[in-house]
Amino acid sequence: MKLRGLRQARQRSGLSISQLADLTGLRRDTITHLEHGKEEPQTYAVRRLATALNTTTADLVGVAVLESAERDTPPATPYVAAS
Repeated sequence: MKLRGLRQARQRSGLSISQLADLTGLRRDTITHLEHGKEEPQTYAVRRLATALNTTTADLVGVAVLESAERDTPPATPYVAAS
């Protein structure tokens, strides 16, 4: 699981990585690795991050982003074989 929405949520909240680390008790390098997808997040870390950023765990993993993208995508045109 990658935290696709972590950087955006952190930037939206106006927090630096250091400030977020202080709020969550996570290490700065851990947050950096999570933002870059270099580390798999532990459940407790996702919950701490979501709480500190006043968002949901679904937003952090990008579920809302994916659902929004699916809503904004026009329906596929049915395939019609050439005759």
